[in-house]
Amino acid sequence: MNAGLFLISAAILALQVLHMRILSVQMWYHHAYIVVTMAMLGFAVSGTVATLWPTSKEEAPRRIAWCSTLFGVTAVVGHVLITTIAYGETTISGFLILLSPYFFGGMVVTLVLSTTDRVSFRYFVNLLGSALGGWLFIVLIQSLGGERLLVFCAAIGPLSALFFLRGARAPKTAGVALASLAGCAVLFATQPGFLDIIIAPDKRQHLDGEIVEQRWTPLARLDLVAHPPKYPAVEPDRYQIVQDGAAGTVMPSAETWKPFAAFDSHAVAYVPAVRRLEETGRAPKVAIIGLGGGMDVRYAVEIGASRVLGLEINQEMIDITGRDYAEFNGGVYQLPGVEIVLGEGRSTLQRLGEKFDVISLAGADTYTAGAYGAFVLSESYLYTAEALDVYLDALEPGGTVGILRFYDIPPRETLRLFGMALEQLRKRGVEEPWRNVAVVRKFWMSGTVIANEPLEAADLALYAAADNPAGDLSEALYVPGLEKTNPFTELAQAFRDGTEDEFYAGYPVDVRGVTDDSPFYFNFHHVWDMAVIEDSAFAKEFNATLPIAPSILRNLLLQIGALVAVLVIAPLFLLRRSGLACENAGRHLAFFLAIGAGFMFLEISTVQKLILFLGHPTYSLTVVLFSFLFFAGLGSLASSRLIRDEVKGLRTLALVLPGLIILFALGLNLLLPGLLHLPLPARVCVAIALLAPVNFVMGMPFPVGLTRLKRLQPKLVPWAIGANGGASVIGSVLAVILAMEVGFRAVAVAALLVYIVGLLVVTTGPLGSRAATN
Repeated sequence: MNAGLFLISAAILALQVLHMRILSVQMWYHHAYIVVTMAMLGFAVSGTVATLWPTSKEEAPRRIAWCSTLFGVTAVVGHVLITTIAYGETTISGFLILLSPYFFGGMVVTLVLSTTDRVSFRYFVNLLGSALGGWLFIVLIQSLGGERLLVFCAAIGPLSALFFLRGARAPKTAGVALASLAGCAVLFATQPGFLDIIIAPDKRQHLDGEIVEQRWTPLARLDLVAHPPKYPAVEPDRYQIVQDGAAGTVMPSAETWKPFAAFDSHAVAYVPAVRRLEETGRAPKVAIIGLGGGMDVRYAVEIGASRVLGLEINQEMIDITGRDYAEFNGGVYQLPGVEIVLGEGRSTLQRLGEKFDVISLAGADTYTAGAYGAFVLSESYLYTAEALDVYLDALEPGGTVGILRFYDIPPRETLRLFGMALEQLRKRGVEEPWRNVAVVRKFWMSGTVIANEPLEAADLALYAAADNPAGDLSEALYVPGLEKTNPFTELAQAFRDGTEDEFYAGYPVDVRGVTDDSPFYFNFHHVWDMAVIEDSAFAKEFNATLPIAPSILRNLLLQIGALVAVLVIAPLFLLRRSGLACENAGRHLAFFLAIGAGFMFLEISTVQKLILFLGHPTYSLTVVLFSFLFFAGLGSLASSRLIRDEVKGLRTLALVLPGLIILFALGLNLLLPGLLHLPLPARVCVAIALLAPVNFVMGMPFPVGLTRLKRLQPKLVPWAIGANGGASVIGSVLAVILAMEVGFRAVAVAALLVYIVGLLVVTTGPLGSRAATN
């Protein structure tokens, strides 16, 4: 039983992470986050079903084995159906297909926990297997690829079924499990075409061309696309390296490489450095965050940089450009003065402590941690107020930061960045920050230049000239001294007048600056805003919908809240009429809802906090998942020995756990900034050491509460497991809504309060009496 539970728990979590990666490729990124909701909802529904149709200890092995086998079967069948959906329906109802494997996986866990006398130990096995599942994805995705890894996860279902059936007489069930396992082996070996992950048409239309090579990484699927004729800037003998089927970067051949035009958005940050080189002979030092196909590296070398530091978060991207296609691109990473470093750009730059004349971010984006419990939509720590401070701190006197982003109508990304630059310069003591910034656009891209000293007259003249070249669609959106009227000049004037708050309040979308506490740079709306298709050329070209993330969150919260109410909470009232009444069911319900939501709140906020410290979203996610699950499992195991009196134990936890959460939060804020210089293994150890105590104690309330409920009303145990899962469903969405509206610190505070309320409710009043204890 233990081996089967361990394996299926690992497979469930690995499949969940993989599903998010698959949907990020097939459809737009926001569809992937429905996986979290469907997975947790599957667990919640399984608790209700197991309560309505109870299972005896004698029946348990056979039923558990059937559910384990069906987990594997529905994982494969659901994948094929999702590929079909990618060509049609993409509403949340379509993703109910995803519910099936998680429902059957949840049934396995629920039946094991509700029919055992060793709740604490079995819960430990469950969490330990889940902790392994997070690593399973990281370790296997590059070697197996998405399709084979999915079959591998599915095969663990019938394999686990065979472990569950040991000692049981169920030849038919065992035969079905063996046949399913054999089918998975055939699919794994042959990988038939119907398993292929195909990009949906509304996304694929932006990627005309032939995919000549495909690579999976924990961060993204990279496709090398040849001959993409859609955009005039991409010539036939250039490649595009496409991430997750949408975000592309160009890798030109050595023969067809052309330097950026004078007012190309890529080049605007270099204007002062190039002028100084021509006048004084001082060669600039350049740092580039996000290397892509290497164009920015080549440009920096060709303008005469003495040192070019390239920072790239994805090792596979470095390998493609710097090793595997080096002959094609002329060995761009081997050019004189070039050094390539693997790491998240901002934290690596801060850790190195080196000074540069130019820091360039040409459309670089942080890869989001799209996996279990990381429902974070599209936050980016490269474009926050604190990030701008890091870049400005890393500049030599007279240095410039250049950030390339989309130019949209009405201006959003670039206007937000422009306002943040003015604000941060002012906070740094610059009396007239509007003299330190310039913005130039070409086609749909705009380059924002931020200098740590006022831009010189010669440089301003060069930027202003961008308004005049004929036929290249370039424009100087903001140059100090250039008379224009647009949102950029109006915002600059508002800063002069001290009325920037009035400007922001009157602007059509929310372009106020963002911070590390709420780093949703690409979100310009609030959850209550309604989705409106934007009527602009940019929107029509890129199918832009303004408040897409808030509308998804709002709809998810409403729809999933209704489903949880109907499938998890409402059955409680039905059960009261069927002889399964429990006098204090409402208090039990509040307890299991609270610890489910509290666990999710703290997990999500911790993933966010550790991204910068560990230097990589995947590192943060993996370390947090491992620590939360592994140490919570140890806490569950220890609870059966440390806690003999359930009420007294829960009361003690009501005092200890909130204190540990507070100490943990303080430790993160006080210790991490001073330890950023440590090597990665040491930083990982620090993070785990901080997480271990609080995670250990967080693993105790659930098994203790479940053991107590099993004594008071054993038939309600499956329902309690479902209620806990339902709270995790809603908590995953609420955590992001809170983070977007008031910040991740508020999410951590919410976790603290929810745990306190849940523990107090179940240890006071009738449940705190001696009768309830005995």
